[in-house]
Amino acid sequence: MEKYLFSGVVRPERACLSLDFTIGVSHLGTGIPCKVHVSIICNQMAVWVETDHVWDIFDLKNMVKTVVTNHIAMLAYLKGYAYEIEIDRVLNPARNVDYVFGIGIPCLEKRCASVDPNLALNALADKAIGPDGVYLTRCFNDLASAMKHADDTAFYCYRAIESLRKHCASRYGLLEKGDNEQWMKFRDVAGVQKTEVIKIKDAADPLRHGDVSSMTSDERAKLFMSTWDIVDAYLATVSSGGN
Repeated sequence: MEKYLFSGVVRPERACLSLDFTIGVSHLGTGIPCKVHVSIICNQMAVWVETDHVWDIFDLKNMVKTVVTNHIAMLAYLKGYAYEIEIDRVLNPARNVDYVFGIGIPCLEKRCASVDPNLALNALADKAIGPDGVYLTRCFNDLASAMKHADDTAFYCYRAIESLRKHCASRYGLLEKGDNEQWMKFRDVAGVQKTEVIKIKDAADPLRHGDVSSMTSDERAKLFMSTWDIVDAYLATVSSGGN
């Protein structure tokens, strides 16, 4: 039995939290069992994971974050506190693991490496001006949530695209039309195939209807790339002022 140690913090640190619990869990995607011991003292977090499995550390980190977040969500319900969990490091000397996590998604960081964020941010802000801008800002917020919440990645990715569909419908006076007509216009404007959107919808549907699902880091990467392709294609058709 190997033991991984994750460290992190519960934010905001000005809302002091101390908590200790041990739980047996199974990974949603694979059913692999683990024993997880969480110790939080004044918001500083240490999590020990005992497992026989040789893990991809990103998959294991996502599982650990889910375990802690689920527990903190119960506390949020009981106290009305909205905490955020950050995991920054993992150690396992027996397997020569000592890794500090960044805040980015590797496949997206690579994809966006050549982008000048200052110029690109100004361009996006110009597109989000006007009454339809709320659809674009909601899209961006959902994409950020997809990066933060591994088990709900598909849900947020698809909802982001749904917001763009609404933006497109508003641009072309189709808000009173049915969903099918709105989707057809969105796909035509963005130049994307129906099958590309359906793949993301299929991944999101269980989550949208209250079920649970999980995916590996590789599966998430493919979903991110497909979603970003669609978002990029549509945004390329939007000019300043959201038109």
